[in-house]
Amino acid sequence: MRMVESHDRLGARHTPDRRLVMIVAAICALSSVSAAQPFDAHTLANYRLTLPVFTRFAHATRLLAAHMRSDPRFEREPLFSKDVSVAGDAVEMATALRSRLDNDATLSAALFAADISAHEYATFALALVGARLAHGFLESGAMRRVPPGVAANNVAFVAEHLAAVRTALSQLGLE
Repeated sequence: MRMVESHDRLGARHTPDRRLVMIVAAICALSSVSAAQPFDAHTLANYRLTLPVFTRFAHATRLLAAHMRSDPRFEREPLFSKDVSVAGDAVEMATALRSRLDNDATLSAALFAADISAHEYATFALALVGARLAHGFLESGAMRRVPPGVAANNVAFVAEHLAAVRTALSQLGLE
């Protein structure tokens, strides 16, 4: 069997095995960038939902939901649960979600296919769930206006894209 070699622009030789090692090293470097970004309460509270990110989030959610339906682990330990998503510390929840997304190869591949990082997916998910809850309270009359500390822009985003938001959240078992 003959090995095919290539040369880069500086003339260095690369065998297919060497190229594979370089690709794996690049992927590892990219994944460590995500892990290096810590969450903080201020950033999570001030995150704004946007349509371009929602489009990637919704695509990733469809891929994640398909995987979770076919894997019995997620029946016992769902990625999201109503208890976890509405109660608890946001920073801890975001960190745990990102970790789970980063450490499961299939979930990570779904995010890659949708061109969204685990960090951004977790941030968007928490902001979306919070805004959806506030929107539901407004819709039901339980609240007359968006309370201080809740991003009114995010609640308006949910109202504007309600059908798509409901679809995405129901795919995650949250609607």
